[in-house]
Amino acid sequence: MPLHRQSPPTALTITPDALAEHLRLPHSAPETEQTTELTTLIRAATTAIERRIDSALVSQEWLWRTISWCQPIPLGPVISVESVALVDPTGTSTPWIGWYLAKGLARPHISALPGASAPTIPTGSHAEIRFTAGYGPDPEDIPEDLRHAVTLMAAHFYENREATTDPRTPLPLGVASLIAPHRPIRL
Repeated sequence: MPLHRQSPPTALTITPDALAEHLRLPHSAPETEQTTELTTLIRAATTAIERRIDSALVSQEWLWRTISWCQPIPLGPVISVESVALVDPTGTSTPWIGWYLAKGLARPHISALPGASAPTIPTGSHAEIRFTAGYGPDPEDIPEDLRHAVTLMAAHFYENREATTDPRTPLPLGVASLIAPHRPIRL
């Protein structure tokens, strides 16, 4: 079931000035058209990287609806889980307090406390898990290779402003190389 972002990141992955410097553009005063454009490119590049690695870069709050406790939380790294609740077909939410965040796997999952069992999720119902994902609230918390990948991807978007007609167009080689260690392994 889908993920829904509850709050956007409070900071950009890189600053517009850092991208302008990478592109060798003249630095401009804050809130110019150039700054607005670079900010948009940074957000787009961040989203593109996050989707490729199934991770949030700057911490942000999410809501995940699932029909199975066996599934790992689909977005990482998980900083915290704020709540877990069962929602019946009428929309009535019942908090579940007998859970813990089971870590140690590639992706953590919600599990019942020792000696307890997870409640069943009846047909037509689902569980809602509110959690915070990301490396931290500040860009400095993000691994340097991922910040550089965002810089290269934003620069690629800047230099190639026309849409491509080939859906098989791969990521730029430098970006793909930088994010490769962070991509989840799919079996």
